[in-house]
Amino acid sequence: MMKNNLNVRSITIIMVVLAFTFVFINACKREILATSTTDDVNITGYLDRYPDQFSMMRQIMDRSATTGFLGAYGKYTLFTPDNAAITAWLKLKGKAAVADLTVEEAKDMVKFHLLPDTIATNRFTDGKLPQITLYGQYLQTGAVNQNGVSSYVVNKQAKVTKSNIRVGNGIIHVLDHVLVPATLSLAKSVEGNSRYSYFTQALKETGFYDSLNVEQSAVKDTTRRFQTLILESDSALKAAGYATYASFKSRYSKTGNPKGHADSLWLYMAYHISTGPTYTPDIISSPAIYTLAPKEVITTKFSGQKILLNEDEFNGVVEPGVEINRTYSDVTAANGVAHEVKKPFAIKVRVQTAVYFDVSDHADLRTNPKWRGAAAGTIPLYANGLSTVNGLLFSDLAKVTQGSNYERVIVPNATRKYAYNDFFNLSMGVSTARIQYIDIRTPMLVKGKYKIWICYAQNGNSNLFQVGVDVGRPGEQILPNLVDFRQYLGSSGITSTTAALPSADALMLTNGFKRYMATTTDMSGTTKGEISVNGTGWDQLIGRLAGTADIQTTDRHWIRLTVVSNAGLSNATYLDMIHFIPVDADQNYPRFSTSGTIFNRP
Repeated sequence: MMKNNLNVRSITIIMVVLAFTFVFINACKREILATSTTDDVNITGYLDRYPDQFSMMRQIMDRSATTGFLGAYGKYTLFTPDNAAITAWLKLKGKAAVADLTVEEAKDMVKFHLLPDTIATNRFTDGKLPQITLYGQYLQTGAVNQNGVSSYVVNKQAKVTKSNIRVGNGIIHVLDHVLVPATLSLAKSVEGNSRYSYFTQALKETGFYDSLNVEQSAVKDTTRRFQTLILESDSALKAAGYATYASFKSRYSKTGNPKGHADSLWLYMAYHISTGPTYTPDIISSPAIYTLAPKEVITTKFSGQKILLNEDEFNGVVEPGVEINRTYSDVTAANGVAHEVKKPFAIKVRVQTAVYFDVSDHADLRTNPKWRGAAAGTIPLYANGLSTVNGLLFSDLAKVTQGSNYERVIVPNATRKYAYNDFFNLSMGVSTARIQYIDIRTPMLVKGKYKIWICYAQNGNSNLFQVGVDVGRPGEQILPNLVDFRQYLGSSGITSTTAALPSADALMLTNGFKRYMATTTDMSGTTKGEISVNGTGWDQLIGRLAGTADIQTTDRHWIRLTVVSNAGLSNATYLDMIHFIPVDADQNYPRFSTSGTIFNRP
């Protein structure tokens, strides 16, 4: 099993995307939508051709003074309601004709139905579209099934009756209802819903109500123009034991000043807010949600059809998460989107602890009959099911650059001994035919400073590596020590003669090396370690200090090994473990064995 850490995510990002695509396509496979092509050079020309369907939309375009640019060259996507839809919309607004609309009303209507990009239905997802409307709000797409026929829907308001009409300056999709933009802010939207009286009061007392109740144009910080709010209903909080709002507040507000950033109620509410419009597909495809609580994240997991927050394994114990209530989620407001969870959740306070990461211990690998045990054997790892590595390698476990050789989990023969009797054999090198770097997803690390040890088996045909943390991501750190997989443990300055001396461990640590496999002088009860202190093979398994990393967020991170140089032809890299040990903790122990027995300091 994995030591003192969290399992890496069992559902990979690529699998999530494929699963959503599969569900969406199958949900819509009976959809009958006319797809048209036309010789018209622009959007307005197409609408003019069919006045019985679109004359009212053309009138709105004329009134809004948008006819000119929609008749010119460009790339647009127009979701146009037909005449019947616009007639019904005008009636709801108490207007008899398009002429009764103000110019601003007409402009807003056109802008909310128009995107500055060409987006066909093959880019629709179960979530927001990739481009924002000219109005300044995102549109959501999804699918509904009525009487055995599935159709695309937009903003849960309108069905697409005709799609992918390609014209000279874009694409048109026809709707059976007019889309109505959200007018309430996140704060007003929550306040107006009786499900959330506790949360409304908490937002007001902590000051977040004001920050969630600002017009987009008035927000100077562009990252805060859209925000995401995760709500807890009154019924969920009552079920958790808070009979009144006062009892909820007294549980969390300890300073007497809920607006103070050190107050637990402020932190609680900040932990439920993040920047940007994050819809459920965004949550699924992201490893974590970065919240307004300083350096605190919410982990995410997609299990079956459930979206779970903070469902983690820590120190070998599974911590149950909370499920998003999808019935009350993806609710768009004028300045963001809101979701609801079925149970309350708070910041998890954890103490920094060492993580001894065996890179071959992964949920996807555990299901393979060759993973450990009596039937253990070599397991090839392919990217996307292909025989060449070109993209993702069990994407939640590791990401690699392209290369022509597959990677594998190896069970070694008797001449080499590895932790838990397996290791990664990676075909890496500076050649484009080899993997030039690999990103490996870590288990959960509690924020703090760690010494990072790369534990490997020596191979003269391996590589010299640079090690980085979260390379290309927030908090990127390049560690100072290059790790040479061609070096023996003797490169630390000890020899087969001095290796058995009591001072050997201290000398190795001073020079950035250590033993990580238990030696024959180490005991766990009556079990003795397997590696000779100074005999055959004593220096073939090495722990090498890459450097100290300052982990800023409690989360799973990425370790990148980048090839700096290589020697020989095989380019085989034998990677066994990665240790993340707090700087003030014991760096030498525990040690490990092929059987899984852990040897603590005598």
